[in-house]
Amino acid sequence: MAKKKTSTSEAGARVWVIQGLLLVLAAAGVVAGVVFLGQWGLEQLRGRERYALRFADIECVPPAGMSRAEFLDEVQYESRFPDRFGVLDEDISGKLSAAFAKHPWVEKVEGVLVTPPRQVEVKLVYRRPVLAVKLPEGLVAVDGQGVRLPKNAGTSGLPVFEGDAAPPQGPAGVKWGDPQVEARARQLGPR
Repeated sequence: MAKKKTSTSEAGARVWVIQGLLLVLAAAGVVAGVVFLGQWGLEQLRGRERYALRFADIECVPPAGMSRAEFLDEVQYESRFPDRFGVLDEDISGKLSAAFAKHPWVEKVEGVLVTPPRQVEVKLVYRRPVLAVKLPEGLVAVDGQGVRLPKNAGTSGLPVFEGDAAPPQGPAGVKWGDPQVEARARQLGPR
């Protein structure tokens, strides 16, 4: 008789394990189905006009001396970003951060806030001129890391680099390339 009790309890345990496994598999199937349907639904929405935004409609505070429209035109041109984009596109925040980071005025992209259906706000930290460097075409501003600033950067009231500066090694947004200019700019930059 003892043998029958053992096989009955073993059979009961097997049934319990099988039922538990079936329950876990069913739950996993439901979760997978919800994820699939969510992905499918998002894909259906991505291409809709309601979730598209013009680059010119991005909210941001432009650098001093520029209008928002001028600044956005320059960012779009320099980054080759499309005129329209979907706010539901994967990694749209990362793509916009990379686009804005390419502009010579932008020191840092603090964040991109995307709010469906069609609102995007970009928070930026701009470079600040601390030094003017004399070139044959006039004075050019440099920020506190020795980065050459765009031509529209004001130089009025800035200390002027004394000495012969080597010509800049690249366009605006790139370090000047002369160790003396860069060292002087770091001395004058924010602490």
